[in-house]
Amino acid sequence: MLRTLFTGAHDAFARVLIPDAAAVYKKAWSLRLIELAAVADIILNVVPVIGDYLPWWLTLALLGGAYVARLLIQKKEAPVADK
Repeated sequence: MLRTLFTGAHDAFARVLIPDAAAVYKKAWSLRLIELAAVADIILNVVPVIGDYLPWWLTLALLGGAYVARLLIQKKEAPVADK
């Protein structure tokens, strides 16, 4: 029941703030790369055994990719909501 309540609230909230949230998330490569960087950083710090297999610079590379994706790939201006 709580999951249904939270899902409905999330959908309503997303529709009010971002009318086409699904399309925005499909194009938001910078957001995906930031999420991957956070997961990689958590894994490297919480599970030290995995640190032998993942390079230390992985988080920096993902954040750099997010910066490039935001500035170069997503350079189109978003449409104004009230037009």
